[in-house]
Amino acid sequence: MNEQVTPSSKKPHVVWIMCDQLRSDKLGFMGDAVARTPNLDRLANRGVVFEKMYPQCSVCMGSRASILTGRYPRTCGMGGGSPLLDPREVTWPTVLQESGYQTGLFGKLHVTPQQYTFQTLGSSDALTDASVFVEPAGIGRAEFPPSHRNYGFQYLVPYEDLLPSGYHDWVRPHDPQLAADFPRQGMTAWKGWDQPYTEHQPSDIGPTALPVNLHPSMYIASSAAEYFQTHHKQGPCAMQVSFVDPHHPFDPPGELLANYPRDEMPLPRYADTGEIQWPQRLLDRSSDYSQASEEQTRDGIACYYAMIEMVDRAVGELVKTIEEAGELENTVFLFVADHGEYLGDYGLWRKGSYHYDCVMHVPAFISYPKTIPSAQRSEGLTEALDLTATLFGLLDLEVPSSMQGTDMAAGLKQQQHLDRPWTYTELHTTPAGPFVSIQTLRTQTAQIDVYPEDERTLLFDLEIDPDQRQDVYSNPAYQTLRDQMQRNLFKEITRQLDPLPKPLSQF
Repeated sequence: MNEQVTPSSKKPHVVWIMCDQLRSDKLGFMGDAVARTPNLDRLANRGVVFEKMYPQCSVCMGSRASILTGRYPRTCGMGGGSPLLDPREVTWPTVLQESGYQTGLFGKLHVTPQQYTFQTLGSSDALTDASVFVEPAGIGRAEFPPSHRNYGFQYLVPYEDLLPSGYHDWVRPHDPQLAADFPRQGMTAWKGWDQPYTEHQPSDIGPTALPVNLHPSMYIASSAAEYFQTHHKQGPCAMQVSFVDPHHPFDPPGELLANYPRDEMPLPRYADTGEIQWPQRLLDRSSDYSQASEEQTRDGIACYYAMIEMVDRAVGELVKTIEEAGELENTVFLFVADHGEYLGDYGLWRKGSYHYDCVMHVPAFISYPKTIPSAQRSEGLTEALDLTATLFGLLDLEVPSSMQGTDMAAGLKQQQHLDRPWTYTELHTTPAGPFVSIQTLRTQTAQIDVYPEDERTLLFDLEIDPDQRQDVYSNPAYQTLRDQMQRNLFKEITRQLDPLPKPLSQF
């Protein structure tokens, strides 16, 4: 006989919303007057906003793997260009599934190799079952319990940058021509995408003919909403709702782009990286954006805002479904981005190994008024993997011993000041792209960037130089700060050693 669920014993639902390549300063709840994000603003105001949240990797795969496992990228083997998260890793959906939750993935997971999937396996479906990858990746035939399959997700509606998966099938009944025209491989030109800038980078800017109601972001959100409608009465749901936007290409629906007139878009603060001596390898790998016109730059920024609005509208549809089901107050909402976006700042676009704040600082909040008082702003330093540990605390579940984040649940309930002494973000050299190895330690007042393969170290005094325009590493006046930051960086890297297996004795 099934145990009857009473209001006092009913487990809360979990909705973890993720965005890709979303800066912290382009949202209404983070103070941006241009952004149109009423639905995200509403959720944020019902909980606690983390004003100084930093991811553990500055590109997609490493950051997502860290959040999914609650472990540092180097610990789970996903420091940057690593193509595959080991399926034996314990993830938050794995634990929740074992605790009685119905788990679902909607949108982008990105801990398996997209290019290999499309080019080698010939599939446009995002594959979350790692079994097809483990031998080519050198892991061997990994054995793991059933709850680890698909990294803990039981129900799957994936959609990734290159791999649109079931999107065409979803669109076809509504618009057969759009389904025929939309490319089988994402991030490629198609006749419904107007790209006015082809001469200079960034060239992937311009509106598409995609209507809002058939946009991939709406596909992700409506799939999650449908799942919630059909499953929430059967037991608690735990869903990762993960949007590809506003990741490049910068291609919003034209009807939303019209909300952001070019001339009203703010220009980047700086047009170049100044006189900082970057590693030559990084410079050689970086794209040249110096020829982008002011018009092109403003249009790119406008497209970015429109993509964010598209995500917000999709979130609104999901929240509406949860609210109409009478489950809004019984749902834990988490929100975070995997990393930021240069968006023309310092003459750069996209993301990479220039660890400016615009690419490292991400928006984040937790909304659960039952437990966490509303309208909180946490100004202390936090790391994205802390959200994973905190989720377990909010659900009164033990944090798995493999995880390395800080459970902030008790402090949030009591409105305590939460502040790490520093945050750590890293990236490893990848086979291609503007990515070289970098290890970054950031405090409230300083940041050190070490490029270990290039024997280059940068130091910034954030109190007098918050925009990181002046490297003071070789300045004799900063010797004490330099030595302290280096010691703390070494300490942090050592601290990230895998906590498993636990020591049973000295030897």
